[in-house]
Amino acid sequence: MFIVAILITLIFGSISYMLLKHPEGAIQLSSFSDDFKKKPFLKMFLKFMGWWFLLLVIAAWIVAFISLFE
Repeated sequence: MFIVAILITLIFGSISYMLLKHPEGAIQLSSFSDDFKKKPFLKMFLKFMGWWFLLLVIAAWIVAFISLFE
C-alpha cells in the first residue's frame, strides 16, 4: 500500500503543487479560448482542483498507515 501512496503522491502531488502555486502557468498551457482564460473563475477552479488533489494525496497516506496496523 505504501508503493501506491508514493505513486499517488508523485503524480497528484506534483499536479496539486502546480495548480496551487502556479495557476497562471497551468492556464497558459490549457487549450481554452483566450476569452475564457481571462476569466477569474478559471483560476479559482484550478486552485479548487489543486486542493482536491492535495486531499487525495493525504487520504492515500491515511489509508496506507491504517492498513499498516490491520
